[in-house]
Amino acid sequence: MKFIFQVILTALVSYMVELWLGPWAIAVCAAIISFSIRTNGATSFLGGFVALSLLWMSKATFIDVATHSVISSKIIPLLGFQHPIMLILLTGLIGGILGGFGSLIGQQLYRLLQKNQGDVYRK
Repeated sequence: MKFIFQVILTALVSYMVELWLGPWAIAVCAAIISFSIRTNGATSFLGGFVALSLLWMSKATFIDVATHSVISSKIIPLLGFQHPIMLILLTGLIGGILGGFGSLIGQQLYRLLQKNQGDVYRK
């Protein structure tokens, strides 16, 4: 249940924040959400990866359909692909990796702060 909640919340918050800030902000959103939803490392990475991969693939598909594949038909030969779907999948992979590592950073930061909380008064 936490995984599904993390995926939906990360995708929605990242979409809203990306409207005002740049693409770098999605990693920060994934980290903050992963910090607040306490999961283990693999689940955290996978939640951020799935959320932002789906978000970026849906945005890339929407742009591709809205422009009648004009942009992707210009970029595809530069990357050596044959079909626009490969460009959309590559976009999803890049967004997923960014979201997965951002989410993992948030989870690891939470673990670090919890581990050091008892050591505050030690010399």
